[in-house]
Amino acid sequence: MSDQPQAGLEALAKRLDHLIQVLELALSPQLEAARASLREDPINAVILDAAGGGGWKAAGKLQQQVEKRSGKKKRTVQDRIAALTERGFLEKQGGGPTTEYRTNPVVAV
Repeated sequence: MSDQPQAGLEALAKRLDHLIQVLELALSPQLEAARASLREDPINAVILDAAGGGGWKAAGKLQQQVEKRSGKKKRTVQDRIAALTERGFLEKQGGGPTTEYRTNPVVAV
């Protein structure tokens, strides 16, 4: 009986994965247009490249890397990271000194 909740969660996860695949297919032209538009801005492109790679990156390290590569100030970089997170192109986990970011694998750019 204790396996029943786990089996239910696994079935739900499979259905959600399937739904994500269908949405990615249906929305692929819009996603491609959004990706292209984002990458036209050099700061966004640097942020997305720095946060990419599939793993989580510490917020401070990401920010410093973007500042160095883009030549932009800390506040500008922070604002752009927040905007990309709000739009769903970056994912955030943790808080305070443990905050980390990565590109969203569903809309990976």
